[in-house]
Amino acid sequence: MYRAIIIDDEQMGINALKTLIERHTNGLKIVACATDPDKGIELIEDYKPEVVFLDISMPKMNAFELLEKLTYTNFKIVFTTAHETYAIKAIKKQAYDYLLKPIDIDELRDCVDKLLIDKLQPIAPAMQKQLMELPVKDGIIFIKLHEIIRLEASGSYTFIYLENNIKHLASKNMKECEALLIGDYFYRCHASHIVNLQKVERLVSTDGLFAKMSDGSMPEIARKNKEQFLERLKNI
Repeated sequence: MYRAIIIDDEQMGINALKTLIERHTNGLKIVACATDPDKGIELIEDYKPEVVFLDISMPKMNAFELLEKLTYTNFKIVFTTAHETYAIKAIKKQAYDYLLKPIDIDELRDCVDKLLIDKLQPIAPAMQKQLMELPVKDGIIFIKLHEIIRLEASGSYTFIYLENNIKHLASKNMKECEALLIGDYFYRCHASHIVNLQKVERLVSTDGLFAKMSDGSMPEIARKNKEQFLERLKNI
């Protein structure tokens, strides 16, 4: 099941596309929607979806401007628009597909079928590595992503906690490290914490909200992230 986000400045456009996807296709789950481009950026960075349906012409920020602001880019773009004149520019932006509004059911089905058949190839191929390459004080280390339990911000640096009580201090800030984390398993539950959802053992709500990790540590979960955190856990 691929997770998808819809970004369109018109709520009616979102509702129409969401209904078509849910009624006439299989294999996609709409996990979030946004009418505001800035909110759309936030959702993409948080959810790290496999697919983004993106309206091109939005008054506050068009699709191409939105894409320039993203850190996470390991997803397929399906542009949606009422203007055929954007097709060439969309293709140059490495769009996976291009749907003209009003969206035709058969064209949507064909698009989704291709998405499910094709192996996802990231916009930035280096992002698909299973190793995280990080600069540290005495050189460069290579970390296997599945061994990461959590990350914790420390000013312009980041602590990375691994299995077997191994800890590294990377000379990258949290946002830079977050961009290197591939897959569905990492979630930024707090401004200072990213957790590997596969390493979460339980939720603790004593004197705050915390995730108890496999190494016994308990990074804090921001209250505003609780519902999304639980939803992400269900999808692992």
